[in-house]
This record gives sequence, structure tokens and C-alpha cells, in this order.
Amino acid sequence: MENIFQKIKRFNETIDNEVDYDLNILNKIYLFFDFVKEYLFHKTMLLDYTQYRFYEKKNRQRRKYVVFGRLIELMNTCNDPNYRYIFDNKSEFNKKFAKYINRDWLDLSNTSLEDFKKFANSNPEFFIKDPTGMFGMGIKKIKTNEIDNIEKTYEDLKAKSVLCEQPIIQSDEMNEFNKSTVNTLRVVSMIDRNNNVHIIGGLLRLGRPGRYADNFHHQGIAAYINPEYGIVSTMGFDKNKDWHIVHPDSKKKIVGYTIPMWDKVVETIKSAALEVPQMRYIGWDVAITKDNKVELVEGNSGADPDAEQITTKEGRWDYYKKYM
Repeated sequence: MENIFQKIKRFNETIDNEVDYDLNILNKIYLFFDFVKEYLFHKTMLLDYTQYRFYEKKNRQRRKYVVFGRLIELMNTCNDPNYRYIFDNKSEFNKKFAKYINRDWLDLSNTSLEDFKKFANSNPEFFIKDPTGMFGMGIKKIKTNEIDNIEKTYEDLKAKSVLCEQPIIQSDEMNEFNKSTVNTLRVVSMIDRNNNVHIIGGLLRLGRPGRYADNFHHQGIAAYINPEYGIVSTMGFDKNKDWHIVHPDSKKKIVGYTIPMWDKVVETIKSAALEVPQMRYIGWDVAITKDNKVELVEGNSGADPDAEQITTKEGRWDYYKKYM
């Protein structure tokens, strides 16, 4: 537990790292008390305060943002905790949404050696994932021809209760951005009181060479998709705070890019959202596959709209609130 001096030290270090202009001691004192006010009265975390540049914004602008406290309110209002396990565990998600998933997969917590051998023989390479993992952490690719002892590999993986998944082969168009990752879409849905599904946000998420995941935590790039038209309407943004008109590696244009099969994406999400209507607020990760199908990767019941708010440079609270 941090004491007050440790908290002040952490605040000072964060401000030094995140604010991109010089501050004197009086500026920092003012920002510290300004942040404390935000934290106490609006449940704004330090990350919210810095990444949304609240130190530059007036109160009326700040109140438009979905900060941590509002995200918790959104989740508690919209999502029944008795159904969260479906979205918190990738194996449970794959079972529930099987008709929206075309890839082969195995839950090794309850799979026999023979089934694992069949899976490995059918898939020259596959990914292993922690079923409850987040942010794309812990993903590893395994090549079947590099397995020396299939029995030992099975026992090791079974002990970790990993999920094995066949790689998704993305469409040629999406592959042009970056070949080492599946470049996915984050599509946010909300169900209103009349059981109508609304698509209220979207992101194009692009990976970088040598990475397996396309999200922020793997140095990925995010750009906002206008959900009405399926067109990327902002520049891409990454964890290094760099903005991109084109992908920095492939040079494929990001701004103005039209998402392929967007109508089908929307149709799929609206259908999937009603499979578990008790979970009214979900951020869906979606892939466009080589055979022109829309495939669900996973669903997130606590999807943080941070990348939406950073890329659009506006708070999204009003878009969410009207459906709560």
C-alpha cells in the first residue's frame, strides 16, 4: 500500500513522462490537486487523466469521457455478472459462439492425448493461449514438426490448461497491412431496453512485424471506424503516441480505408449480441478471413473505450449513456 509520499512521487514521475511540455513546480502542484479532485469526485484514474489530456481540458469537456468510474458503472448497469464467465474464458466463449467460429480449437483442460495428437496432425502450426488471459499476453505459436515428444508436450500444456487454436487466415486485403498478425476489428455493441442491438463504436487494429497480436500492448496501431459507414475516420495511434496516416511498415493507407464486408460484420455482431442478451455491453474482436467470412475472435465484457476516445479526441459517454 502506497503512502502519501509514494503517491506524490508516482504522480510526479507520471506527469514528467506523459506531459509533453515543461512544467514548473507550481504547475505540478496545481495538477496534483486537480487530479485529486477528479479522482475523489469522478473516479478518474491517473491513466485517464494523462491519456485524455485532462490537464488541458475544461470541466465540461472532461465530463464527456468514459473514465474508469464510468466504465465500472457501464459494466454494472449493462452486464449480468452471472454470465460474465462466457466472455472471461476463451474456451467458454468458443463453445457458446461456435457458429460464428470457423477455426479448429481444443481446450486442453479436458482433452485426451489422442485428441491432441489428431489436432496437432491436422494443424502444422497452432497457437496456445491462456483461456483467461488479457491484452494478447502469453500467446505462443507452436510448429508441429518441432515437437520432439508429443506426450510430454501434451502433459506440459494440459498442466497449464491452455487453449489451442488453429491460426486464422485473414483476407488478402487485411494481410496487406501486416502479415505477422491477424489485423482485427474491435466492434462495440449495446442492447437497449427494447432488445435492439446498436453498433456504437469500432476500431481497426493493426499489428507490427514480428508480433502475434495487434493490440496496443503489443505496439499495435488503432484507428477509429465510423460505425455507420465502416470507414476509418481518424489517423492510427500507437502506444508510443505516434500518429499514422499510413501503416509505418507496409505504407498501406489507414485514413479513409473502407472495411471490407462491413455490412456483414454489423449483421454478425447484431446476431451474436443476442445470443447472451444479459450481457448488453460487449466489445467484439472480429477477423475478416481469407474465404471472405466474418469470424469472431473473442468478446470483451469490460471493453475500455480508451482507444476510441484517444483516436477521436472526444469523450464517448453520451454515445453510451443513451442506451444504458
